[in-house]
Amino acid sequence: MNTPNFPHVCDSTIEQRVIKQLIEALLFEKLVEYTYVNQLFNFSIGKTQCKATGYIGGFGRVRLEQNSITSTQHTEFCNTLSLESIIETLPCDDNKKKTFHEELRQTIKLCHWNKNHAEDLLSNQSSRRLQSYSELESSIDEGHPYHPSFKARTGFSEADHAAYGPETAQSFQLHWLAIKRIFLTHSLPLEDTTLTDKGFWQQELGHSVFDDLEQRLTLQGGDWKDYSLLPIHPWQWHHYKNTSLTPALNNSDILALGSAGDLYKASISVRTLLNVSRPEKAHIKLPLNMVNTSSIRNLDPHAVTSAPFISQWLSRIINDDPYFSYQAPMHILEEYAGITVASSILDKAPSPAWVHDLHGQLAVVFRKSPPSDYENRAVPFSALAVMENDGMPFIHPWIDRYGLKKWLTQLIRVVVLPVWHLLVHHGIAIEAHGQNIVLVHNEGWPETIVLRDFHDSVEYVKDYLAAPHLEPHFNEINTAYIDAPDNKYYWMTSEEALRELVIDTLFVFNISEIAHLLEREYQHPESDTWSEVIDQLSQYALNGCTALDRIAKVDPFNDVIQTESLLTLKLNPAQDAIVSHDIPNALAK
Repeated sequence: MNTPNFPHVCDSTIEQRVIKQLIEALLFEKLVEYTYVNQLFNFSIGKTQCKATGYIGGFGRVRLEQNSITSTQHTEFCNTLSLESIIETLPCDDNKKKTFHEELRQTIKLCHWNKNHAEDLLSNQSSRRLQSYSELESSIDEGHPYHPSFKARTGFSEADHAAYGPETAQSFQLHWLAIKRIFLTHSLPLEDTTLTDKGFWQQELGHSVFDDLEQRLTLQGGDWKDYSLLPIHPWQWHHYKNTSLTPALNNSDILALGSAGDLYKASISVRTLLNVSRPEKAHIKLPLNMVNTSSIRNLDPHAVTSAPFISQWLSRIINDDPYFSYQAPMHILEEYAGITVASSILDKAPSPAWVHDLHGQLAVVFRKSPPSDYENRAVPFSALAVMENDGMPFIHPWIDRYGLKKWLTQLIRVVVLPVWHLLVHHGIAIEAHGQNIVLVHNEGWPETIVLRDFHDSVEYVKDYLAAPHLEPHFNEINTAYIDAPDNKYYWMTSEEALRELVIDTLFVFNISEIAHLLEREYQHPESDTWSEVIDQLSQYALNGCTALDRIAKVDPFNDVIQTESLLTLKLNPAQDAIVSHDIPNALAK
């Protein structure tokens, strides 16, 4: 049995893991040229000639063996190839190099903190295979297997990491703000058109907490006529209370009401919080002014206001299509409300400076929590590619019980077909990466998937929609959409963009991790995993439920396809730009 590439407790090789993932990304995105012969990569980082063992996996993903990177003059891990020496050669300006270096160092620091406080981590208190879904949201702590800055959390101190990182599963209350309602945009549950923001908060908080906050508001001279509520993450509050929030606090545009209400804990995504006090209540998503993996974790006002409309749209389509009930079941966790500070609602007077300074930093999205009966039979999809302390994959008991081929066939049917059907039959592409999928199983046997997080991760082409009359009226939802160009928000000009989104998130950077694990740990060739996907997509095309000419518009079997260049875009960000490169298609026939 090979040593696992990603042991879930960070060890002394954590910097080597960061370097390995950085070099893998540089090679995969063709930022560094290389030769590859007989499982040996040769490449140059600046003036240092390097080699590494590994292989080229599906979709051209470069898979280097842990600790195999050496210079041509050394036989041990290439000590001359420091993180700093690699960053110095990156194709970006000095400021970006400095920022990226800080993100990588922060990743290493927080992983070492995890190692030094292993006894405090939920991942080490019991076998993760025995944990509930909500426990796994904290204990799956490996981080992204592609992004080298997989635990950057910029701005987090070690104390913040301990208090608000998912790994320690610490609970905390939200901080509450009363904000003048002229600065707020509400998108409340669509099924009740008579619901006011006051009624909404009474439902969400319960009368006791609501009355407490209302009394605090009154004591500061405010009332519901002029103000409404907005929660803020306690880290975000401490980050901004003496900086960007100060003008609004000084002139009473915002009143600080303090901490109150239920206890929450961080999920895998850090900024999405699970209700600890009342688990059946909403998961809430709050912006954090931090960079983690590829982007800053804010919440764009347009996406917050669109969230309920997009969820309602998807729910109608899924509920009205028998395919999602009987052939490839799929469910979603609806985002049923969103509230945000937004400057666009001020029609006459210019917005105060604080509104612009805090763009995307004051908002909340409410998402339904999974049904309670899923608690002990659901896992975050990213769990399927991780290793356990016993040196075996998380999924090993399931493979041992059902057999690898049989289990894998069922997994692909359950995960791939509903996402594919939504694309080719209905014309809607979703961002189906591991963090957005929950797998529901019966003693390890895959049964269905639950999808989440749609407010900024849905794309479609108007002429490709099967039911265009159901398309949300985005121009009426947010003024940002009026006269907005194609390819900026949700509507694309080409079906190719839809294919790229689905294949990128579902295959290139998601199921590929499972395929890699199966090859590494069970000697099951990656090509066999992709052959199974090809077979099931081919069978889908033959079953007659979707016209072949619709499927042909997003043909998944081309020899060469494009994938998003995640590291390249990170190093050279361009607003609203999509940077891609060509890769061999593992699904090519």
